[in-house]
Parts: sequence; C-alpha cells; structure tokens
Amino acid sequence: MRLYWHPFSIFPRRVRVALREKGLACDEVLVDLPGGATRAPAFRRLSPFGQVPVLEDDGLIVFESVAILEYLEERAPLPALLPSDRRARAQARQLMQASGDYFAPPFKRWITRLFSPPEQWDRADQERAKQEMAAHLDFLEPLVVQQAYLVGDFSLADVCYVPFVGELAAAGLDSLLASRPAVQRWIERLRARPSVSATRFAGS
Repeated sequence: MRLYWHPFSIFPRRVRVALREKGLACDEVLVDLPGGATRAPAFRRLSPFGQVPVLEDDGLIVFESVAILEYLEERAPLPALLPSDRRARAQARQLMQASGDYFAPPFKRWITRLFSPPEQWDRADQERAKQEMAAHLDFLEPLVVQQAYLVGDFSLADVCYVPFVGELAAAGLDSLLASRPAVQRWIERLRARPSVSATRFAGS
C-alpha cells in the first residue's frame, strides 16, 4: 500500500491514524503541495480533483479520506473501527461526515491566522468561525459525558475528528474547552493514543 499525503493538508492524518490503529504497513509518499505537484498530470491521474490523501493498493486508487477509511475497514476488519451494531454504525458514519462538513470549514477559516500577519486577518470571520466550532463542540459534549468515545468504543468517528479537535490548543482555541469538560477529557484520551501521538503535527 502507498499513501500520498502532505502535512500541510489536514485530512490525510485521518488515514495515517487508521493505518496505525490497524497495524497496516504502508509507504507514505510526500506530495509537493507547495511546489504544485497536485496540478501535475501524473498526480491528477491518481486524484482527479488534485487533493490528498490518495491511497494506492494493488492497483486500486482511492481518493477522499472517508472513502479510504471505509476501504481500510473492509480490507482489515480487525481491530474493528466501526461498531458491529447497525444503529451505532450509522451514528458513527453520520459523525464522520459531520466532522468534515461542519467542523472542518470553520477550523480552516480560523487557522488562516497561523499563516498570515495580523493585519491580513479577517477578524470578524474568524470570530464567526470560532462560534461555529463552539456550537459544534456543544453538540459533541453530551455524546462523551458517559462514554469514552463518540459512539462508545474508539471508532472512525473519532478518527475523523482527530485532525481538528486534537489541534485546538495548538491553534489557539483551547479556551473552547473550559466550559466543555467532557469534550476536553475525550480529546485528552484521543491525544494519548499512540496512533494519534505518532501523527501529531510538530510542535503541537
């Protein structure tokens, strides 16, 4: 197996965590995002929309992180990262989607401040982004009050949130956790997992 990724992109970390959770060997290929490698015809043959991650496995090419996670779950069913119960499985999958659809966009808007000088910040939009993330965390808080992870056992739902919630403090968003103690404990459990710590951004 071969994974194409770059640390500047958030979503590949999901796949890197899942690979480690399942103990799957995989060559990791750094794609030169700053150099425009995703626009090259050779890469577009792997990923027609020019995005990472991309997984290559015995001639099969899979792009989009959630599709890759689902593929890995079927390729290596143990240890299971989706519940056996169909209802819990549906809940896990809806959270997988929610993380990318509703948490990722405000997170990405917020972290533009990490890569630009203060005079270029859109402070009003960043404040809106912070409030959107706060509301999302309010939704997650009751899910982890009485259980360790989002759907009980650690699952792909948690994996999908790792690149965002695992870096809240590094992004200057730790203030969001003070009034959400269950979410804070959940994040601490996530960050303590070897698969998560091994894929942590430098300095986070």
